[in-house]
Amino acid sequence: MRTPNHVVNTTSLYVLGAGGHAKVVISTIRAAHSLVVACFDDDEQKRDSEIGGVEIRGPIPEFYDLLESNRSSCAVIAVGANRMRAAIALRLTPTYTCEAVIHPACMMDSTVFIGVGSVAFAGSVLQAEAIVGRHVIINTAATIDHECLIGDFVHLAPGSHLAGGVTVGTGAFIGMGAVILPGIRVGDWATVGAGAVVNRDVPDGQTVVGVPARPISKGTPTR
Repeated sequence: MRTPNHVVNTTSLYVLGAGGHAKVVISTIRAAHSLVVACFDDDEQKRDSEIGGVEIRGPIPEFYDLLESNRSSCAVIAVGANRMRAAIALRLTPTYTCEAVIHPACMMDSTVFIGVGSVAFAGSVLQAEAIVGRHVIINTAATIDHECLIGDFVHLAPGSHLAGGVTVGTGAFIGMGAVILPGIRVGDWATVGAGAVVNRDVPDGQTVVGVPARPISKGTPTR
């Protein structure tokens, strides 16, 4: 088992992305008593403006250039789409090292391990011996119970709930208000619809919806 990490929020951060999700990331960084230096976004229409009082600079590749000149610079990827977040993270490896950003109103047990670049928003709960991967979004009021294993690039939407011993594979999306019952595995890049109750394993790439959850797709989702 991994040794629990002690999350130390970096004093100042850049934010990659400037959409609605970025607004909550910025709010979380500030609540954690850290400084947001600037945002980078690929949307030209957002350039030379600001979000939440933070300057929006050029495209995200400009941050890669910044890393080359200042290796101490680091950022949080504020992009909700899992595949896009993964693609950005791969460009930042191995020079990019950013601690997880944890809102003070998140309840996280001391035995939790949470990977770099992950964010835990207000009202979220992470219980004993949960292991959370890299660049994971634990959205508002989402809960992860004891001994869950969460892969890299997962997004747990607001109010989603994982019971004890749940495994969520790389890149999976758990929709708003969804419930995953104890010991269930949700596969890599799978999608669980909003409000679903999952009582059986979900294969890789599958989309399930409803109560109880049933598959609607066997293809790989684009999110």
